[in-house]
Amino acid sequence: MKKTSIAVSLALIYPISQLAFAQSMPPASTASPAITSPSAGVSGANSAAQDLATVVVTEEGPSYVAASSNSATRTDTPLIQTPQSISVLKRSLLEDQDVHTLAGALVNVSGVVPTKPEEALLIAPIIRGFPAETYLDGLSIFGGNQQAFNPAGLVGVERIDVLKGPSASLYGGGLGSPLGGLINLQSTRPEIGRSGGYVGIRAGSFSTKNPYGDYNIALSDQLALRLAGEYQDNNSWIDKVHGKRAFLQPSILFKPSAQTELLVSGQYNRTRQLEYSGLPAQQALAGQIDRNAFAGAPIGQPLTDINNRLGKIELRHAFDGGARLNATAQFYRSTIGQYGSFVYPAIAAPDPSTPTSYPIFPMTMEGTTRETALDVNLSAPVDMLGGRHEWVVGIGYDLTKFYSGMGFDGTSVGSIDIANPQYNLGFGDKSPITLTQTDRYHTLAAYVQDQAHYGRWHLTGSLRFTQLQFQEAEQGTDKTYHHVSPRAGVTFDLAPGVALYGGYATAFRAPFGFIGSSTPEPETSKNVEIGMKLADKARGLSGTLALFQQTRNNVTTPDLSNPLFSIQTGQQRARGFETDLTWEPTPAFSLLANYAYTDANVTRDNTLPVGDKLTRVPKHSGRIAFRYRVRDGMAQGLAFGAGISAVSARQLTLPNTVAAPGMATVDAQAAYDFGRYTMQASVYNLTGRRTFEPYQYFGFPVVMPNQTRSFYLTLKVRI
Repeated sequence: MKKTSIAVSLALIYPISQLAFAQSMPPASTASPAITSPSAGVSGANSAAQDLATVVVTEEGPSYVAASSNSATRTDTPLIQTPQSISVLKRSLLEDQDVHTLAGALVNVSGVVPTKPEEALLIAPIIRGFPAETYLDGLSIFGGNQQAFNPAGLVGVERIDVLKGPSASLYGGGLGSPLGGLINLQSTRPEIGRSGGYVGIRAGSFSTKNPYGDYNIALSDQLALRLAGEYQDNNSWIDKVHGKRAFLQPSILFKPSAQTELLVSGQYNRTRQLEYSGLPAQQALAGQIDRNAFAGAPIGQPLTDINNRLGKIELRHAFDGGARLNATAQFYRSTIGQYGSFVYPAIAAPDPSTPTSYPIFPMTMEGTTRETALDVNLSAPVDMLGGRHEWVVGIGYDLTKFYSGMGFDGTSVGSIDIANPQYNLGFGDKSPITLTQTDRYHTLAAYVQDQAHYGRWHLTGSLRFTQLQFQEAEQGTDKTYHHVSPRAGVTFDLAPGVALYGGYATAFRAPFGFIGSSTPEPETSKNVEIGMKLADKARGLSGTLALFQQTRNNVTTPDLSNPLFSIQTGQQRARGFETDLTWEPTPAFSLLANYAYTDANVTRDNTLPVGDKLTRVPKHSGRIAFRYRVRDGMAQGLAFGAGISAVSARQLTLPNTVAAPGMATVDAQAAYDFGRYTMQASVYNLTGRRTFEPYQYFGFPVVMPNQTRSFYLTLKVRI
């Protein structure tokens, strides 16, 4: 097939391909980080506190509050001094809420639209209205198809840091840097001098069977091994849909001295599921079809198979004088076999006499991603210019090779009445691959950052220079971008535990799958925010209140002079208010609350009406959840909690033609600790709310039914 012919074919079918691949006063109960921060004080830089020794702290209770994070600055910085909105989800929260998916965890953060597990290959998560990306331990997982890395489980995750807004001055790889925000999964690490862990089994609705565990072995006073893993087999509230997932994370830590440690780790992450394609939105919302129908040909349809493997080596060394070296190398490989069957009204609408009977089309896709990433940075405390400074200098390298192929010939395998489905259609033979996309992204970057402290003022400035070579074989694209990404911010300690802050940050990335008559330019975004941060130990109150405005430029829009191609003249803007708060007045009680008002609109486009709302983004969203722990008396060991999550209506299409309704769901949990054992019961959608949620499949509006009332029981044994 000639290049021009392929480009035209991709222009027609590409929506399918793109979507498919597409704090200074820490609370007393918060554990100190494993590696102390150089920024904690230059005056003690020559003391033994600069070693890489693990600090053991006895906690008063399982606090949800994190005092610091290294995700936003690549140094362990108090959250109250970070000029950016950042939320940290600790392991204690995930366990108390019985959270086993990334989507389930992210409802605890304002302004985030998670990717559902069923959408793992279809769409990226959204932060503040724009696409976000998932990183692992600070390194990129290819940003074009990164949603395929939606982890099979969270057993090997110690915490989740959610950075809102662009982070290009410190992060990048693959396509570039995240436009909307960054979700950084921090893996559990082996521990020297301690052996122990747990095993558990979780079972419940939809025939769910989920054994899991995490165990640490101290092999010597310098060596430790850790193994985390889980397996799940489950059906669904949607007819015919079922899946399996498996996760294994081995890691070994060698610590030859108090100043040096070397970590070698791996990860195997596999998800297999019968691919679900959604239901036509208008008919589903009108109640005209079976809400749990599978609109496809399930007989013989292979399970979509997402197979991710990762290896990582990390070196940390603390020098005399307080300087620290961090070097991490990572190799990631993803292979995907995707098999779907679906209705596609754009090419075959139902007969008006039988409006709920749709032709079914099979589709085959395959994809491979190989990514090699390296980040080396050196941090050092310096007294200069009358203040205390923490400098970071670093370099980054990333080479990503991506291939995707599609087999779709437009031949129907029969029709199904989704008002009264009879599942008698066969998937047939796999379609041969006829359309391909072969990309190569090569990134070299250097960055520098200064965190300066002058009394109650804390200033942060960083700059990153990136060279990104973007090659796309079928389009003949070979373009090298050079880009400077600045970031600046300030916090001011208004009172103990209260700070005001402001920040500015940018991002840029290559446009994934752009098809046009000219060489594509990078997409860019910038974010401005101001707000207040709380870390009030006396009152047990912590969190962030933020006002923000974020703009995305060079958005791909249709070329009016050639409908088969696109141009980059679009602009989108999101602005609003967010708050994430945690109140823990005693170790027995935790209350989490978040709310986001997000006004995300088209501000410039060729064909889309200016002012239309961006898809999937609710104007209002929020959650409130509590946990109470009985700490003495006959009921000691008992804990219980509940939460309610709510969102307003969400648009399904651009231009806006149909919206999924707002919804609220209630979840509840109860647990009892006795000796080495924990028994826990949890329920999702306690009130049995029945509605539909936005879903993404191909280019027309579809929805999926929300999860019905579901019960789960867990038994965990500490060993």
